[in-house]
Amino acid sequence: MMALVEKPDPRRKLMLAGALDSLVIILGVALFVTSGNFIWIIGAIAIGAAISVPLIVSAMRELKEQKDASG
Repeated sequence: MMALVEKPDPRRKLMLAGALDSLVIILGVALFVTSGNFIWIIGAIAIGAAISVPLIVSAMRELKEQKDASG
């Protein structure tokens, strides 16, 4: 008997990447405001990119696969 498997929604990964990136950057800006050290913003951007880029790449691959499968 075959089980129905729901395909993951790539848009959810894109929203998750955006939310995580925004959260990390907001934290970096808050640390910058409290400490006055600009390195917090640079670090937040780097960490946000490291978190969100793999999610974005994965979502784009899934969107391409869905597009290719549909026609």
